[in-house]
Amino acid sequence: MDAMRGQPSAAQVGRRGFLKAAGGTAVGVGTLGATAGTASAQEGSDATDGWFGGVSNYETVVDKTGQSQVEVTVGTKGNGGNFAFSPPAIRIDTGTTVAWKWTGEGGGHNVVAENGAFESEIASEAGHTFKHTFEKEGAIKYACLPHKSMGMRGAILVGANATIDTGSKQSGDGSSSPYGGWLDDTENFENVIDLSDRDRVEIQVGAAGNGGNFAFSPPAIHINPKTTVVWRRIEDNEALTVVAEDESFWTDFGEETGETFEWTFTGNRVVKYSCPAYEELGMKGLIVVGNPDLPTISEVVSTPWGSALAGSGLMAVLSPVALGAFLKIHGTGDTDSTEASDRQG
Repeated sequence: MDAMRGQPSAAQVGRRGFLKAAGGTAVGVGTLGATAGTASAQEGSDATDGWFGGVSNYETVVDKTGQSQVEVTVGTKGNGGNFAFSPPAIRIDTGTTVAWKWTGEGGGHNVVAENGAFESEIASEAGHTFKHTFEKEGAIKYACLPHKSMGMRGAILVGANATIDTGSKQSGDGSSSPYGGWLDDTENFENVIDLSDRDRVEIQVGAAGNGGNFAFSPPAIHINPKTTVVWRRIEDNEALTVVAEDESFWTDFGEETGETFEWTFTGNRVVKYSCPAYEELGMKGLIVVGNPDLPTISEVVSTPWGSALAGSGLMAVLSPVALGAFLKIHGTGDTDSTEASDRQG
């Protein structure tokens, strides 16, 4: 049996607050534990912004001067999964060749310089390599475009005087986890699980975690656009619900254990959701859809350059990465990169 689904009507404004109140008694039991987890995650943060703000495996610039070739690992552990370069920041001499080598973990990655000096293809196979020789002094920032917003960023400092605004090891609000600390107090969160090879994904509602059966499992996933996510209630508790942070979707399960709710996601975006009744205990989830750093098709068409592309028919043959690169050169005129709403499955 499917649970009811849809977007909130005017009468349902403040639904998250209502559902939180409905589960208030249960929340009170675990509030101290949830608060302690958040405080621990924030302790020691300098809360500054910069290129490495939110890059979990960044500690310092590693000195690799005196070497003619240096290797950087692509897809190493970090940023909630295998979404990191290692080491993320190095200093080298002019004339040094940097070789990026893929681990084969974390899905498809690429290496793209912010200034356009180099760009690799997107690859996922272990052992794949990409090389670039640096002939001029200066600081070059680069990233993996599909996972840039997750913290997969790096920098090459060429020469003794090259500097970069590194920022904090943690994100700008003092969080140690991706996306503004949304999962800082979620007990069962370890990694963002890459499920981008599937067109249908299931998440358990009421899994063990957060001091009881108050968790989504898995709590954080990466999917491709047009993937359908199915939430299945596995615990007999009517307070278990699924509500998007922006209330773009929500569900109240009925009385039967095993009921499901599903939603098909489009566009490139980050979706945060929770069970409001147990949100303070850490019952929260996160879905990374596609590449949140790339623009939506509607944004492309809204620009003069995009309109010209659509009229010429080239839009249909350009890849998302190519579109992103095109708009990086010509500009979008719009800073919001999320679609207005999801398509219901």
